[in-house]
Amino acid sequence: MNLASDVVSNEEILGWVEEIASYGYRRPGTLADSKAVEYIAKKFEDFGLSDVEKQPYQILKWEARDWKLTVGESEIPCFHTPNTGFTDENGVEGEMVYLGDGTAKDFEGKDVEGKIVLMNVRFPLLQANLLEKMAFFVWDPKETLKHFAHHTAWIYPNWWLAYWHACKQKAAGIVGILADYPTNENRIYIPYFGPLNQEIPDWFLTRLGLPGKIPGWIPGLWIGRRDGAELVEKLQNAEGSLKANLILTGEVEPATTHNIVAVLPGKTEDTIVVHSHHDGPWNSAVEDASGVAEVLAVAEHFTKTPLSEREKTLVFLSTGTHFGGPARGDSTFIENNPDIMRRLVMDVCIEHIAQDFDAEQGEWVDTGLPEPRGVFTKGGSEEATSNLVYNLAVEAEKYNLERLIILPGTTPLGVPTDAMAFFRAGYPIYSYISGPEYLFDPCDTLDKVAVDQLNPVAAAFIGVIKKIDKADPSKIRGH
Repeated sequence: MNLASDVVSNEEILGWVEEIASYGYRRPGTLADSKAVEYIAKKFEDFGLSDVEKQPYQILKWEARDWKLTVGESEIPCFHTPNTGFTDENGVEGEMVYLGDGTAKDFEGKDVEGKIVLMNVRFPLLQANLLEKMAFFVWDPKETLKHFAHHTAWIYPNWWLAYWHACKQKAAGIVGILADYPTNENRIYIPYFGPLNQEIPDWFLTRLGLPGKIPGWIPGLWIGRRDGAELVEKLQNAEGSLKANLILTGEVEPATTHNIVAVLPGKTEDTIVVHSHHDGPWNSAVEDASGVAEVLAVAEHFTKTPLSEREKTLVFLSTGTHFGGPARGDSTFIENNPDIMRRLVMDVCIEHIAQDFDAEQGEWVDTGLPEPRGVFTKGGSEEATSNLVYNLAVEAEKYNLERLIILPGTTPLGVPTDAMAFFRAGYPIYSYISGPEYLFDPCDTLDKVAVDQLNPVAAAFIGVIKKIDKADPSKIRGH
């Protein structure tokens, strides 16, 4: 572990993570979300930033009140599938039908109208050695990546297709078995989009492989892998069909959240944005209290740096809705801040300073290593990208950011980060992220943070920001 003495300590950064995570689940528009906004804005002000703005914007807040699944005479432990449809207090009732992985072929020729579909939710396996083949650069001095493979519990494309077909064929509801999740947990909260009766952008529908707009809004529940396996066995051994009752009550209502924007003027108006997001599915220490704490550490450093040593203006940003639906915080910031965007040289996004845990016998066990992390990197030209990769590689080696993979934005993953809107709009980016399996699980608590990486990651990005600061903007933007 290589530490930087002129950067906030691991312990102090962890204290910021702990404070943000203490407020409760930070879903957009909640009280915990509001507390996080006030805390982050106050920290920026404490560092001496005078231009700090809490920029409000409207979202639709989906909130479940009650949920229950009964099959035959048995109640099955379950959790609501975020952003699906609601029932009344009596729920919906119908025959339960098991359709495997819920593919188009599984639905073909099946009468599911008025029935409750049961299917396996599949999380693809992410193998680090495959990412290495697509990488610009890898820093893995202990050679631990070649055997690394985790399920991506943040990608579940087969569920979307099953939901589409279940709506199309007028099913009463859908129950997803988290078949690839490493524990029997069912409380997995993955709400990248808001209520699914909203308009979902065509580009995202295409990415999900859906035939078109979702043709309905039926209720959905998750159940754990072990409970799911037992339920499938029960269905297969039953004499005749089994009735199920699915309850999911709640409401969708307008709410307000905020992007926090803090400006540190430089000698020029050319601008570097440094950002993360403060919302999270649970108390979520890694997702993304840790990312916000890194932005705070970078801000603390540069507010102590004399103006004579800073060419470009720095904008520190904490977005409010990574999990809020079409009104994402990054795209909302771009839309609402045209003056900043006109001067933007580059976005630097930092998310998920995560420790690697494996699940053994259904329990999470610390491997003693940081979770592998990627940095999606793009300049405005091939030469600019090469320079950005080189500069980051130097810092990765200097601070020993082991298990780090520098990637282009053109992999099959795209740029699945809070920098997505910047990337899609054509701006240069560094986007640091890791994807631990527990990311959307309530077990994302303080012990999941890679504490010994907090100072080094902040120091590495301070290093590359200093290089961007001195560079001719055209050498970064490519024009």
